[in-house]
Amino acid sequence: FSLLAGAAFAIFYCGMGLIIARWADRYSRKWIITSGVTLWCAMTALSGTARSYAQLFLFRVGVGVGEATLSPSAYSMLAGYFPPRRLALAIGLFSAGVTAGTGIAYLLGGAVIGWVFAQGEIPIPLLGDFGGWRLVMVLIGLLGLPVALLMLLVREPARATGFARASSREVWGYFRRHLPRYGYVFAGYGTTSITAFAVMTWTPALYQRQYGASIPEAATVLGTVALLGGLLGAFSGGWLSDRLESRGDAHAKLRVLCGCGLGLLLPGIVAPFMPSMHAHAAVIFFMFFFGSAATGPAGAYVQSISPEPMRAQFGAAYQLSLVLVGATFGPFLVGFMTDFVFADEQKIGLSLSLTSLLANPLAAWFLWRAFKQTRERPSSANS
Repeated sequence: FSLLAGAAFAIFYCGMGLIIARWADRYSRKWIITSGVTLWCAMTALSGTARSYAQLFLFRVGVGVGEATLSPSAYSMLAGYFPPRRLALAIGLFSAGVTAGTGIAYLLGGAVIGWVFAQGEIPIPLLGDFGGWRLVMVLIGLLGLPVALLMLLVREPARATGFARASSREVWGYFRRHLPRYGYVFAGYGTTSITAFAVMTWTPALYQRQYGASIPEAATVLGTVALLGGLLGAFSGGWLSDRLESRGDAHAKLRVLCGCGLGLLLPGIVAPFMPSMHAHAAVIFFMFFFGSAATGPAGAYVQSISPEPMRAQFGAAYQLSLVLVGATFGPFLVGFMTDFVFADEQKIGLSLSLTSLLANPLAAWFLWRAFKQTRERPSSANS
């Protein structure tokens, strides 16, 4: 399960993301997003038709490839729409869609799963009879297809006057020359995502095993917390970063990002030891809040220090650090410790806590180093 939830998605998401981002720095970003989201929805629907582990793995790969088109292209478009002093809030609200969408998926998914299991198998034209989780995947994928076409109504922002395409050698050379500006942020935010992916993947199982919740109950509680924490955090982090920058704080983005790293230290470690499901949810609210609060400043920082012909590619590198580290190691570490270290499925809470204990202090250190390095060398970090 951890391989399906993590590596099958992450490896191909990251690998294709860099290639697609290069296209986004050269061609129409809205058409790239439209095509990718269409593929994403189609692969989600096909996941419900899988009859073997290999087929499901393959369709998860397709989901990763489709999803890889979105964030790098969108970050580049947002940087074209908004000035730097308003970019953190814009990217934060865009990123809130990920957390809010996940929360809504859990909320609706829990209700849909309860309804689906009560209905049994339902015929779908051209596809056959589906029931249980298969029907949920097919319905969600098919419903997303017309939504993908709405992207065609979005205006493509104009490129800057004198815009010139950058070669791969130029992109790589720029990255090497400015490695400290990118490296600590990529490492820090990527490491925070280990706990985020672990929590989103395994918390429903924790609620069932440790607190005796049903699938709809677990989905409703987790979805509510993800939705509220994600939206409030994304708005707060982006607003605060832009507010500080408008008042002359040259390091506002990294200052807020570092504060979010500190805010993430404890919740994931202590949450699994809470006496009830609702107490656990109250604690991980702060994980969603601070995690989402960091998305706007982090994404805006990367875009603000990247030349326009390279923005999508550096946005993809940022997403690579986020997904390759988080989606690969987060679900895997919890599953590995539960199955092979403790050899007890009831120890999933302890596995989640240890994963947070390993990842969160390291993430906070990386983010602190990013802030410290930038403050000490402001000319190189804000040129």
